Amino acid sequence: MLVGGGHMTAPFIPTADDTQAAQLQLDLLRAQTDRLPVRLAEVLGGLLEDLAAGRAVQVITLEEEITTQQAAELLNVSRPYLVKLVESGALPHRKVGPRRRLHLEDVLAFRARLDMQRQAALQALADDLQELGLD
Repeated sequence: MLVGGGHMTAPFIPTADDTQAAQLQLDLLRAQTDRLPVRLAEVLGGLLEDLAAGRAVQVITLEEEITTQQAAELLNVSRPYLVKLVESGALPHRKVGPRRRLHLEDVLAFRARLDMQRQAALQALADDLQELGLD
């Protein structure tokens, strides 16, 4: 888990004590919603909900600009494939010496578009199956 410059890369797998502590903290967070900005409360609440449910979590910190390797990992694609996306113009970038840097916001927007396309394709397939009576 990478948090605030930490260097652990393994997921955090909560113990029974961790899940209880997370539930307690989640209850405290919910009781004091007016003390945190909404977006921050949502992020922390989501993390605590996962931990309280016993799910492993992994938190990473990212800079505003990321490397092609980091972008590939966010998109769950190979780095060579990501470089092809960059070279085709599908993802904007800038050069820092010989290296490419991508804005995190651009990569996340690209991922959201991919997710929407996947959902639309799955829905079209489900509709086709339903029409054929194969659902």
